[in-house]
Amino acid sequence: MCTLFLNMYEWQPQRVIELVLGSSLVASIGIASLMSLLARRYAFPRMLEGMITGDFSNSRLSETCAELCKKMNITGVDLREATVGNAFSLENKGRKVVAISSELVSSMSPAEVEAVIAHELSHLKNKDSREKGLARLAKFAFVFDPVLHLVEAAVHRERELLADQSSVKYTQKPLALASALLKVHSAFHASLPGPGAGLFVGSKAKGLLSWYPDLDRRVQRLIDMAREMKTLTILA
Repeated sequence: MCTLFLNMYEWQPQRVIELVLGSSLVASIGIASLMSLLARRYAFPRMLEGMITGDFSNSRLSETCAELCKKMNITGVDLREATVGNAFSLENKGRKVVAISSELVSSMSPAEVEAVIAHELSHLKNKDSREKGLARLAKFAFVFDPVLHLVEAAVHRERELLADQSSVKYTQKPLALASALLKVHSAFHASLPGPGAGLFVGSKAKGLLSWYPDLDRRVQRLIDMAREMKTLTILA
């Protein structure tokens, strides 16, 4: 194969370059797609089972989740207790899971818990698993391209801000979410490596490679939303 390319390069250098680059591109995308498929089929289900435990059936928490699901037109959501992290949501192979730690629930008011659950449900409603997965696929396909590392992080941050906005839309409680985020950030939670990275509702990480928006920016956006809602109420 190498001899063939060398012989071709002598007469058609442009054609050889196109073939090599094209083959590399197809191979990179193919390998990345296969890795993504295997991760979703095998790694994600195992990882998920290790991150959740019992459910919150017949509790006020399950009622809150059910009410929000009805408002947001989401069906088939399984509310579970998170054994790691603070709160997260994940959709894989048609299974929709929202998990929140009992520690987080006990430290928050009912309004704050509602805002967090709405935030996680928003990830499911907005198909964020798909958007984040595509960004990760692109990074894996071109792992040495630093721009795509920045793009993946930017996609994660943008989806978090969108989930904040959706939470406010369905709960009308921006200050409750802001307070919840402050409580989440005040507690230390180790990040998950591999396919579970970037799942939690908040993290202390900062910078262009962070998968979470800057806390000050998130809280200020929510305060601005609260002011706007108050202004609209007064005008009405």
